[in-house]
Amino acid sequence: MRAPERPRLAVTRDARAAQPEFTTRSVRRMHGSIADWLGRRIVSGELDVGDTVPKELEFCAEAGVSRSTYREALRQVAAKGLIVSRTKTGTRVASRETWSLLDPDVLRWFFDTGTPPDWFIRSLYELRTMIEPRSAALAAERRTDEDLLAFETALKAMRECDVTQGSWHEADAGFHRAILRASHNPVLVTFEAGIFAAVAQTTAFRYRDMPQPHTRNPIDEHAAVFECIRAHDAAGAFRLMSELVDTALLDAAGTTMADLKGTAFAAEP
Repeated sequence: MRAPERPRLAVTRDARAAQPEFTTRSVRRMHGSIADWLGRRIVSGELDVGDTVPKELEFCAEAGVSRSTYREALRQVAAKGLIVSRTKTGTRVASRETWSLLDPDVLRWFFDTGTPPDWFIRSLYELRTMIEPRSAALAAERRTDEDLLAFETALKAMRECDVTQGSWHEADAGFHRAILRASHNPVLVTFEAGIFAAVAQTTAFRYRDMPQPHTRNPIDEHAAVFECIRAHDAAGAFRLMSELVDTALLDAAGTTMADLKGTAFAAEP
């Protein structure tokens, strides 16, 4: 299978970005490669709302893939709300209101394209201020010994790794995932995959990828939340979790929720 050159597709100008090069014989991975290629171009704005995606026959001829492979990739992107197909107008980029912004792949596409837009980073942290403090309070009321072990495992990994390492970001995200699980609220737990991905991606950006990365390991703040949860101190867990999210990165310039206290973006008491 040849590596394609710059595409010569008769589509919108934004769609004529560099096509993916396929280095795998796995059909499943090829689906994912095409979906990643298209998803990144949509969330980055290279393909704008209403733009048509590359037409099937032309894309397949240029990229050297089968029509069924391309169709499956489109189905994957459509399932996340990024594109929509209509009989007369073809497949186009859908309105942003339909995008599954907490989908782990969509989150990854935003951060893979470079610095995500501030509206996206800000929205993720606003969501966290609404969900995580109350989840921590519920965790303090309902946690089990098994839940405590999950917290301890995450904290141990955070102490042993550097904040620039992927393993630290995974451990940090694991701590926040443990909070949702320890709430033992089946509806809250449905946010698990999205919150885990959001924490992992924003943390990697904050400590590694932004122009002036943060360097301090916030292990003490996480440990303080854990101690409240272990002691069944719901009020303390709520307060400390609110403070922890307040001091997290809110935009690419390094603004935090704490910087915005007294505005509409501050966490509610």
